[in-house]
Amino acid sequence: MYTSRPHDIFWGGVLFPMRGTLTKTFKHPITNVCVAGTGAGSGFVLTRVHVGYRRANAGNSRDKDCDELDNCALLISRFLDGEKRDLSRIPISLEGFTHFRKRVTHAARRIPWGTTVSYARLAAMAGCPRAVRPAAMVMRNNPFPLVVPCHRVIRSDGTIGGFGGKTSGRQVALKRKLLRAEGIAV
Repeated sequence: MYTSRPHDIFWGGVLFPMRGTLTKTFKHPITNVCVAGTGAGSGFVLTRVHVGYRRANAGNSRDKDCDELDNCALLISRFLDGEKRDLSRIPISLEGFTHFRKRVTHAARRIPWGTTVSYARLAAMAGCPRAVRPAAMVMRNNPFPLVVPCHRVIRSDGTIGGFGGKTSGRQVALKRKLLRAEGIAV
């Protein structure tokens, strides 16, 4: 569903104002997905991605045309189907991100499909090898799951770690499904 009605979203304890943003929700066997973006043409940027939420009215409807948002949703759907898709080309808005958060986000976007890295390795990839916990917090509060593949970041001992701010339950089960869709057994 596309909408330009104002609404704010809380994610990971952070308020994200979404006024003037178009959204599209769709159901997938792995998870429900909501993508949000703003702008058009070459000015389009993704502003949010939500996965794993329970929403009775999640469907494939829309109020307004937005080809860029349709393309993002299609890429994400195919990615969830297990197709090797490069989601790092989808433009994302890093407005309000600190310099460190931008570095970690860019580093995470470079993790190849079908591979995992540890939180320590991610911190090193961002140029801050001693900032393991802060890098993990960036992934915990990632507003672009799948597009910024935080599900590919695991603990140094090889265990799955958390996902979506949770260390057990439905969110971690979703992380496991996402990794399996990429052929990674954890």
